Amino acid sequence: MYSNEMEELERIINGRKGVRIKRGESFISAAVMVILREERNGYSMLFIKRPESQGDPFSGHMAFPGGKGKVEDKSKLETAIRETIEETGIDLNRIGRILGELDDVSPINPKANHYVVTPYIAYLTEDSEIKPNEEVAFAIWIPVFHFRNEKSFERRVVEKHGMELEEFVYHYQNHVIWGMTARILHQFLSLAGHLFWIRGRFN
Repeated sequence: MYSNEMEELERIINGRKGVRIKRGESFISAAVMVILREERNGYSMLFIKRPESQGDPFSGHMAFPGGKGKVEDKSKLETAIRETIEETGIDLNRIGRILGELDDVSPINPKANHYVVTPYIAYLTEDSEIKPNEEVAFAIWIPVFHFRNEKSFERRVVEKHGMELEEFVYHYQNHVIWGMTARILHQFLSLAGHLFWIRGRFN
């Protein structure tokens, strides 16, 4: 069943003009998938944690499923869907509905600032077992309503590359969501968080 919240979310996401970052020859295109599922007390969002790996600029980070584009990918969306299947076993072509895309983002981390990442939003039409591959330490569903709690969020101003930049940090239990993933989450909540505040409860 396609809920009123998801219909309104799709309308909000597709009713705006997204920000696109121009890609030069030195940039690497990547895409991630923000996945929502409906539960008894509201909606949850899927996060994964990257394993600790030397040389990986995203080592140990909480993240959304996704990765770099491949030559055979016909679009950035296809990249996000393929990476989601590889990393979690969730086949969005079979049990998902793509709702739209958010603004392009580029990591501030100097080891990864040559990436341009497009986030997509999907809704699971039926439940699916998570089957993480070797690129995923673990996966966790976090209630979207949790992020309404002011204690779950902090805003920082940091100095990087000689500039003052605003950073967002979210907390859930002992997990910390920061960097590019936190910026994607912050945009999602700024656009559509109100849709999820009515249904749900603090955990």
